[in-house]
Amino acid sequence: MAITKKDIEKLFEIFATKDDLKAFEGKTLTMLDKIMGELERAREDRIFAKAKDDDQDNRLDLHEKRIIILEKAKV
Repeated sequence: MAITKKDIEKLFEIFATKDDLKAFEGKTLTMLDKIMGELERAREDRIFAKAKDDDQDNRLDLHEKRIIILEKAKV
């Protein structure tokens, strides 16, 4: 039994063609680019927040040392 043109048309309806797969790949890569951009921005935000926290921790340490010195001086 040979494959007819009608059978081939049915197969095109059921299975993805190379063009379908290329279009899907393009959409997928575009979505991944957007996701990666968001991840990069989130990473940068975390880096800046960590630097700010570290700076505040250092300032708190300095203030605590000063307070201890001042309290000892009053005694």
